[in-house]
Amino acid sequence: MGTSAESRRTASANGDLVDRVQQLRLDNQLGAGKTGTGRGSLLPWVLCGLLSVAWVGVGVRWYKSTPQREDGPSPIAPVGSSGGVPGAQPGSNTTTAAPGELVTQLKGTVIPSLQVTVSPRDVAAEITDIYFAEGKRVKKNEKLATLLDAQYLNRKKTDEAALKSAEAQVARTSAAKTSAEARVAKTKAALAAAEARVKRAEAMQIRAKKDYDQAIEQRRVGAISAQDYQKFEADKIAADADKVAAEADVEAAQREIEAAKADVHTAVASFDAAEADVRAAKARLDESQRLVHNCVVVAPIDGIILTKTADKGALVSPMSFNVAAGICSLADLSKLEVEIDVPERQVTRVRPGQECLLQADADPNRGYRGVVDRVMPIADDTKNVVKVRIRVYLQKEEEQGTFLKPKMSVTASVYERLFAFKPEVDYPWGDESQRKPEWEKLWKKK
Repeated sequence: MGTSAESRRTASANGDLVDRVQQLRLDNQLGAGKTGTGRGSLLPWVLCGLLSVAWVGVGVRWYKSTPQREDGPSPIAPVGSSGGVPGAQPGSNTTTAAPGELVTQLKGTVIPSLQVTVSPRDVAAEITDIYFAEGKRVKKNEKLATLLDAQYLNRKKTDEAALKSAEAQVARTSAAKTSAEARVAKTKAALAAAEARVKRAEAMQIRAKKDYDQAIEQRRVGAISAQDYQKFEADKIAADADKVAAEADVEAAQREIEAAKADVHTAVASFDAAEADVRAAKARLDESQRLVHNCVVVAPIDGIILTKTADKGALVSPMSFNVAAGICSLADLSKLEVEIDVPERQVTRVRPGQECLLQADADPNRGYRGVVDRVMPIADDTKNVVKVRIRVYLQKEEEQGTFLKPKMSVTASVYERLFAFKPEVDYPWGDESQRKPEWEKLWKKK
């Protein structure tokens, strides 16, 4: 009997342990009270599938709602391509394109080919009048503004007076030069007269000496009186003295000539210095006149006023860092360019001469013809791109600046074909005859 009781207790303990293990099983808890074989074991898999579908839906909705970046240089794949660049080989960056095929399509910005900041030339003054406004079309040398010119007018008057003084000094030195030259001529004449007297004195001396020598012979023989002998002797002494005096006059005349010539050299030097002063005074006067003239600011080119940076009463000074230098910016909007950023991996596919289609975001239905004009010689290492300039050709009937404006966003489509200028459609830049051979030469190197 004792043995049977112990066996029952052992069996009861084992049964409780089995019941607890059964309670820990997931299929018992999920499928308890259910009928049908295997339904409880499929439920976790169904829940996992529903959760996966839910997460896929959330991911798709997030992807569709995320805006695509338009500021980057990533190209839009051409129509008909399978997400890659046309002609690209798998695992290679070298690409080719068929003739006429779209090479790339990138966003760009319109910039003027010729834009200048208009400022006074070398003058700093207050603006007294303004004759322009933003958007006004102006011609070259058309007056844009006037500056206060009192300071420069006073300087001009001072330089005019200095010029007159220098011219008077030239007149004085010219007179001195003439006087010195006349003195040279006078002393030369005196020298000639002295030399003539010397010759006459020599002749008289020779004659007097002969007479005196003859008188000596006659006195020795007693053929002449003492009085006549003394006369011949006196004549000889006088002739000798006249020759000495004439020679002294010659020497004095020669010295006078030398002094007169020195005066001439001095007068010539003074005259040259006076003329140099006149030239310097004229240069200063020309500079003063130029500054007065520059107080009227004119347009350096034909174009349209883009921005106005100064107004009446403002002080402008192109030579100061703390004062405004320009009064406006002016651009020729008949010659526009589009600057695009071409990724480095595609830059070998873009070259000068390729035809382009340019469409502004403001009106995508309006297209402009263009040509790749130049590839910049340096890359941008911050974005790994190379800037490319595309020349825009406006239509002949379109007035410049009416639609296409600087800084507009443009989509540039570059095609694999050589650009051909159409004079009946395109507004010319004026250098097509020079640029066409360059484009053709670069095109042949593809």
